[in-house]
Amino acid sequence: MRLFNAEDRANLRPDQPAPLYHQLYLVVKRKIEGGDLRQGTLLPAEKDIAVFFNVSRITVKRALDDLEAEGYVSRHRGRGTHVTYKYEPKVLRAPLNNMLDSLRVMSRETQVRLIEFARVTPPPAVAEALRVEADQTVERVVRVRLSEGLPFAHYTSWTIPIGTGMEHEALKTHSRLDLFRKLGVHLQSVDQVLTAVAADTTLAQRLVVRVGDPLLQVTRIAFDQRGRPIDFLIACYRPDRFQYHMKLSSSDVLVRGKR
Repeated sequence: MRLFNAEDRANLRPDQPAPLYHQLYLVVKRKIEGGDLRQGTLLPAEKDIAVFFNVSRITVKRALDDLEAEGYVSRHRGRGTHVTYKYEPKVLRAPLNNMLDSLRVMSRETQVRLIEFARVTPPPAVAEALRVEADQTVERVVRVRLSEGLPFAHYTSWTIPIGTGMEHEALKTHSRLDLFRKLGVHLQSVDQVLTAVAADTTLAQRLVVRVGDPLLQVTRIAFDQRGRPIDFLIACYRPDRFQYHMKLSSSDVLVRGKR
């Protein structure tokens, strides 16, 4: 099924306390909010979604009913289910040096667990942000960051190939910022958006929270010294273990993560 993939399907697990319809609702909602399912997109028929996710049509109907009630989709007999949600977030702009300094401190004082490193074709929204063709391969990295052995952040990133130093073993022991610098990449600017999301099954398992619990989500696009977008990151944080602290003044904006 073109609009959904195996990772989406893996987010539905009968052994989780949240009902399957709510797990499916969270999967579709995140894809809509993340831009993978754009305004006007026609979703597959209920029966096709049910077959793909191996659930009943009643489960699918209830998930779509909830999405319609919240304004994410519109459903009409004979015309199907269309995405109606249009999200145009304002980008937070801040001095880059302060942000990078904060991230370097975090990488030194916390631990990271590498979940996945693979070369993949990116989701449509990521391909558009990185200005690459839909079939171009990028490097996808999934990590969990821990403080004193407890997980507080989940990172999924897509990076344009920039050199052989960005490899599986290097990512286990070095921060991506350090690897960028070693490969001669200097970040010139960052566009960043903050929002709140509900934990799906995968995030709940990796961050040790319940399905549906609120998480702080940061979406970050990084540009190199030539002004090219090279990295797209989605970071999800447990709000009970992480705060995003912004200090505002008339002359500048300081941004730093605070555990």
